[in-house]
Amino acid sequence: MKPLLVRYFIGFLLSSCFYCNYAIAQSDTLDPYVQPKNEKEEKSSKPSNLIKEDFAKKLHYGGSFGAFFGQQTYVELAPKVGYQVNERLIAGLGLNYIYFSVRDYGQKFVTHIYGPTVFAQYALISGLFAYGEYNAYNVAVYNPLPPYAQERLWIGSAPVGLGYYSGGQIGGVYLSILYDLINDPNSPYYNGGMPILLRVGFLF
Repeated sequence: MKPLLVRYFIGFLLSSCFYCNYAIAQSDTLDPYVQPKNEKEEKSSKPSNLIKEDFAKKLHYGGSFGAFFGQQTYVELAPKVGYQVNERLIAGLGLNYIYFSVRDYGQKFVTHIYGPTVFAQYALISGLFAYGEYNAYNVAVYNPLPPYAQERLWIGSAPVGLGYYSGGQIGGVYLSILYDLINDPNSPYYNGGMPILLRVGFLF
């Protein structure tokens, strides 16, 4: 074989080997225009899941229940859900429903009271907490004069006060003493005197 042809043949082999190595190296590396798409989706999905999980862990459920029966029947349901804003503060929403009936002179009077509530609870020391809420009640009011028609209206109630919580990480019960700042005469808690409320409930 002539020297010139030998040189061309060797050059061809070297260039072929270089091209094969370059192609293999390129196949092992990530294409910046194709591969990062899946990585971005994974990175974007992980924080979203973590945020949802963290939000769910900060939710607290609870409320209060009360009832007595006899000539007067009273049933109260007040479920609540709160969000742990920080280590001490829980704020949230709830619903109130009260069924009340009384028998008087052979007649039975029945009324339903309902409405939303917003509340905040701030931990102080050793289970003691400060508490406040605002309730909007839809109540029935009877006209004492003819034609004695029933009319429904919205009123407000704003109990504030202190409470004590006893429980663990799973849940517990609380006892609170509250003072209604509004004390509307049409409020279901109005007693004509000091608007003091004693409430027992649960939180988990």
